[in-house]
Amino acid sequence: MLVHNDFTLIDINESRPCVGTDPELWFGAPDDTPPHLQETRPSMRRRESVAKAMCARCPFVVQCLENELEHGLGEQWGVRGGMTAKERQDVIRARRRQAVTDVEVA
Repeated sequence: MLVHNDFTLIDINESRPCVGTDPELWFGAPDDTPPHLQETRPSMRRRESVAKAMCARCPFVVQCLENELEHGLGEQWGVRGGMTAKERQDVIRARRRQAVTDVEVA
Protein backbone atom coordinates (compact mmCIF):
# COMPACT_ATOMS: atom_id res chain seq x y z
CA MET A 1 0.00 0.00 0.00
CA LEU A 2 1.39 3.36 -1.00
CA VAL A 3 0.75 6.40 1.15
CA HIS A 4 1.74 10.03 0.92
CA ASN A 5 4.14 11.04 3.68
CA ASP A 6 6.05 14.35 3.65
CA PHE A 7 5.50 14.82 -0.08
CA THR A 8 6.85 11.37 -0.89
CA LEU A 9 5.03 8.20 -1.80
CA ILE A 10 6.25 5.35 0.36
CA ASP A 11 5.29 1.70 0.59
CA ILE A 12 4.13 1.22 4.18
CA ASN A 13 4.75 -2.52 3.92
CA GLU A 14 8.45 -1.81 3.48
CA SER A 15 8.82 1.05 5.94
CA ARG A 16 7.05 -0.40 8.99
CA PRO A 17 9.50 -1.57 11.68
CA CYS A 18 7.42 -4.70 12.29
CA VAL A 19 7.96 -6.08 8.79
CA GLY A 20 10.07 -9.20 8.91
CA THR A 21 9.96 -9.64 12.68
CA ASP A 22 9.07 -12.90 14.39
CA PRO A 23 5.25 -13.18 14.73
CA GLU A 24 5.75 -14.47 18.28
CA LEU A 25 6.85 -10.95 19.26
CA TRP A 26 3.36 -9.71 18.41
CA PHE A 27 1.21 -12.71 19.25
CA GLY A 28 3.15 -14.85 21.70
CA ALA A 29 3.84 -18.54 21.29
CA PRO A 30 1.37 -20.70 19.34
CA ASP A 31 -1.50 -22.27 21.26
CA ASP A 32 -0.04 -25.74 20.76
CA THR A 33 3.18 -24.87 22.61
CA PRO A 34 3.95 -27.53 25.26
CA PRO A 35 3.02 -26.37 28.78
CA HIS A 36 6.62 -26.30 30.00
CA LEU A 37 7.52 -23.88 27.18
CA GLN A 38 4.51 -21.59 27.47
CA GLU A 39 4.96 -17.92 28.21
CA THR A 40 4.76 -16.76 31.81
CA ARG A 41 2.85 -13.58 32.64
CA PRO A 42 6.08 -11.58 33.35
CA SER A 43 7.56 -12.87 30.11
CA MET A 44 4.39 -11.87 28.24
CA ARG A 45 4.55 -8.36 29.69
CA ARG A 46 8.20 -7.98 28.63
CA ARG A 47 7.43 -9.24 25.12
CA GLU A 48 4.47 -6.88 24.82
CA SER A 49 6.62 -3.96 26.01
CA VAL A 50 9.18 -4.68 23.30
CA ALA A 51 6.45 -4.89 20.65
CA LYS A 52 4.83 -1.66 21.88
CA ALA A 53 8.20 0.11 21.80
CA MET A 54 8.61 -0.96 18.18
CA CYS A 55 5.12 0.39 17.41
CA ALA A 56 5.95 3.67 19.16
CA ARG A 57 8.65 4.44 16.62
CA CYS A 58 6.50 3.47 13.62
CA PRO A 59 5.19 6.37 11.52
CA PHE A 60 2.04 4.34 10.77
CA VAL A 61 1.02 3.41 14.32
CA VAL A 62 -2.15 5.52 14.21
CA GLN A 63 -3.31 4.00 10.92
CA CYS A 64 -2.47 0.51 12.17
CA LEU A 65 -4.41 1.05 15.40
CA GLU A 66 -7.45 2.48 13.62
CA ASN A 67 -7.41 -0.46 11.22
CA GLU A 68 -7.37 -2.91 14.13
CA LEU A 69 -10.15 -1.05 15.95
CA GLU A 70 -12.43 -1.62 12.95
CA HIS A 71 -12.44 -5.33 13.82
CA GLY A 72 -14.85 -6.65 16.43
CA LEU A 73 -14.12 -7.32 20.08
CA GLY A 74 -13.62 -11.03 19.43
CA GLU A 75 -11.16 -10.43 16.61
CA GLN A 76 -8.43 -8.76 18.67
CA TRP A 77 -5.19 -10.70 19.03
CA GLY A 78 -1.66 -9.73 19.96
CA VAL A 79 0.00 -6.33 19.95
CA ARG A 80 -1.12 -4.16 17.06
CA GLY A 81 -1.09 -0.40 16.69
CA GLY A 82 0.85 -0.05 19.93
CA MET A 83 -1.80 -1.75 22.08
CA THR A 84 -2.51 -5.22 23.35
CA ALA A 85 -5.72 -6.99 22.37
CA LYS A 86 -7.19 -6.22 25.81
CA GLU A 87 -6.31 -2.53 25.48
CA ARG A 88 -7.90 -2.36 22.03
CA GLN A 89 -11.01 -4.13 23.31
CA ASP A 90 -11.25 -1.51 26.05
CA VAL A 91 -11.04 1.27 23.44
CA ILE A 92 -13.74 -0.39 21.32
CA ARG A 93 -16.01 -0.67 24.37
CA ALA A 94 -15.37 2.97 25.33
CA ARG A 95 -16.15 4.14 21.80
CA ARG A 96 -19.38 2.15 21.81
CA ARG A 97 -20.40 3.65 25.16
CA GLN A 98 -19.58 7.13 23.87
CA ALA A 99 -21.63 6.52 20.72
CA VAL A 100 -24.63 5.49 22.83
CA THR A 101 -24.19 8.55 25.06
CA ASP A 102 -23.95 10.82 22.00
CA VAL A 103 -27.19 9.36 20.60
CA GLU A 104 -28.98 9.76 23.94
CA VAL A 105 -27.89 13.40 24.25
CA ALA A 106 -28.89 14.27 20.69
